[in-house]
Amino acid sequence: NSEMRDKAIQQVLDDQSYYSTVLRPGERVSETELKNWADSMRDPNTYGDEMANIAVSDHYHIQLVIFRAGELLTVVNPRDGCVEYTAFLVNVGTHYKALVPRCELEEARKNSERLNK
Repeated sequence: NSEMRDKAIQQVLDDQSYYSTVLRPGERVSETELKNWADSMRDPNTYGDEMANIAVSDHYHIQLVIFRAGELLTVVNPRDGCVEYTAFLVNVGTHYKALVPRCELEEARKNSERLNK
């Protein structure tokens, strides 16, 4: 089952036209982008996987996660407005899941296991 899921995810990632890039790492966030983010957070039709957002925010010690459906997740350091990280979001029916590299997930898992001991 997980192999099927991995294949489905890979298929989505391979279809570059399915995504549009919000910002690339190193770019600065415009006032418009911040406003759009705030507006989308107020939109009842916007779904987010809070745990994924919290995990990414926690990992990078940042407070702002920008995303829009079917686009790249953009994590911003609010202290300097600089883009720290991007990850894919995948629609899983009722909400969106952040897709991060396997090594990131492994690192997060190790950290959480260490905290639980």
